[in-house]
Amino acid sequence: AKAKAKAAKAKAKAKAEAEAEAEAKAAPHRGSHYHQTRLSNPPAKVTNEGEQTIYVSNLDWSVDEPHLWRIFGDIEGLTEVRLVRDFHNRSKGFAYIDFKRSEQVSEAVEKFDGHLINKRPMRVARSLPTKPLFEERTLFVTNVGATATEAEVRGVFVHHGEIKEVRMPTDPSTQAFKGYCYVEFTDAEALETALKEGEVKLGGQVSQVARSIPMKDHRHQTAAPRRDLPARLNQKKVIVDQQARQDPVKQASLNSTTVYVKNLAFDVDDDKLKAHFASAGEVKQVLICRNAHGKSKGFGFVEFMTDEEAQAALAFTDSVLGGRELLVSRSQRAITQKKQPAPQATPPAEKVAPSRPIDRPPQRAAGRPGARVKLDLG
Repeated sequence: AKAKAKAAKAKAKAKAEAEAEAEAKAAPHRGSHYHQTRLSNPPAKVTNEGEQTIYVSNLDWSVDEPHLWRIFGDIEGLTEVRLVRDFHNRSKGFAYIDFKRSEQVSEAVEKFDGHLINKRPMRVARSLPTKPLFEERTLFVTNVGATATEAEVRGVFVHHGEIKEVRMPTDPSTQAFKGYCYVEFTDAEALETALKEGEVKLGGQVSQVARSIPMKDHRHQTAAPRRDLPARLNQKKVIVDQQARQDPVKQASLNSTTVYVKNLAFDVDDDKLKAHFASAGEVKQVLICRNAHGKSKGFGFVEFMTDEEAQAALAFTDSVLGGRELLVSRSQRAITQKKQPAPQATPPAEKVAPSRPIDRPPQRAAGRPGARVKLDLG
C-alpha cells in the first residue's frame, strides 16, 4: 500500500511539473521592452474612464507608444497606452493612458503635466467620458426600398415596442430618399428584440438592421512639428538620417570592405600594418591616424578589395603586432585622406604703364622776384 501511494505521489508530481513546463513554454517572454511588457500583461478592461484614464495632448509627430510607455512607466499601475492615429497611421498628437487606480491617475497628472518632450510641453489631464459608442434606443435600417413610407416602417417594427420617432433622410437637392432610416424606440429592450430579427422587408427589398452609431465631431488633425528642429525642414527625414548615422550596424554595412584596428603600437607604420593583414586578402589601402605632430594615435583602418576578405580579417583579433594584441572590428566609416591645400598659383605680374614726360614749370633762381640769372656756359 505504501509503495502504491508513493508511486501515485511521484506520478502526480511528474504531471504537475509537466503542466508547469508546458505553461512556461506557452507564456510570452517577460522582457523589459514595451511590446514584451504589453503582450505579457494584457490590459484589464477600463470600467470607469474618468477615474482610470488620463488624456495626453500637445505631442509632436515623433512621439510613439514606446516613448510614452517609458515616460509614464515611472507611475506604478500603468496598463495600456493608446496613441490616436489617422487612417495614414500618422499620430494625431494626443493619447489615452490607462492605470489601475484613481490615485495613480492623480499622480500622473501632477507629475507630468507640462513635462517637456522635444522642447514641447505635454498636457496631461483626467480623461472625460466620451459619447457612447451606440445609441441605446435607436435602430439603423439599411437597403430600404425607394417606395417605403414612414407608416410601413412603423408597421414592421411596432410589435417590438412603442416607437418614438422614425427618420427617413432625403437628399437636400433632389428630395430623393437615401435608402436608409432610423427607428427610435421609447425602451431599450424593444431595440434588443428588433435586432434579433436581423432582416426585414421594406419597400419591396430585404433590409438589414443594426445599432445606430452617433455622429461625432470629427476633425482632421495631425501632430505638431518638433520644437527642437526648424519647422521648415523635413523633420522626419532629418531624424531618420540621424538615426541611420548613429546605427553602427547600418554604417558597417555601408563600408563592408573596411575594418577598424585599434591598440596599435606607436612604432607601427602603414607598411607593417599592410603586411600584417596581407594573408587575409588583397589590401587596397591602409590608414594610421596621426596627430598634428605626425605621431600615431594607436588606431587605424584597413580596406580590402572584397567583403569576404574584410570578413576574414576579423579573425586577426588578438593577433600580435609590434608587441601588442590587436582588436579588429567592422568599420563604421570609409577611409578618407585629409585634403591637401591646393598649390597657390603665382599671380601674374602687374603691367606697368609706360611713363610719359612730365611738363614742369621753369624754376626761378633764388633771390628777389624777377631777378635775371646769368648762366655760365663755360
